[in-house]
Order: sequence, then C-alpha cells, then structure tokens
Amino acid sequence: MFDYNICKEVDQKAFIAACKKIENNLTAKKEPILKDVDGSEIQVYYKDDKKIKVLNDYEVDAVYIESEINLDKLFN
Repeated sequence: MFDYNICKEVDQKAFIAACKKIENNLTAKKEPILKDVDGSEIQVYYKDDKKIKVLNDYEVDAVYIESEINLDKLFN
C-alpha cells in the first residue's frame, strides 16, 4: 500500500487537483464521488483491478491518497 499526503488540512482545491492529476496521467475507471455525513469526500479509481482512493477527510483534517499502485512519479 502506498500513501501520499497532499495537504495537511481539508482543501477542496487540493482534492480536485489530485483527482485531475490521476485522471490526466492514468487510464483508470472512476467511480462516483462518495460523500460522508461530515462532508468528507472520497474519490475511488480502479486501474488493473487495483484501487486508488483520494480522500478529502474532515475527521483527519487532510487530503491524502491511499493507493495499491505506486504513484511516486505523480505525487513525490
């Protein structure tokens, strides 16, 4: 599992930018955005049966990515 910290606080622009970077650089299936009752958002992508989750998480107060694919070239 690969983890990438995008922003140290909830940030809609950072969340959208991270999603766009994935969409522009990978051929991945995009699921509808999930919205939690606290306002958190989760965008899930699938590439070759591997999951990439981009989270704009109010509970953690951060934007981050949890990925089964190495995304170092995009986010490091």
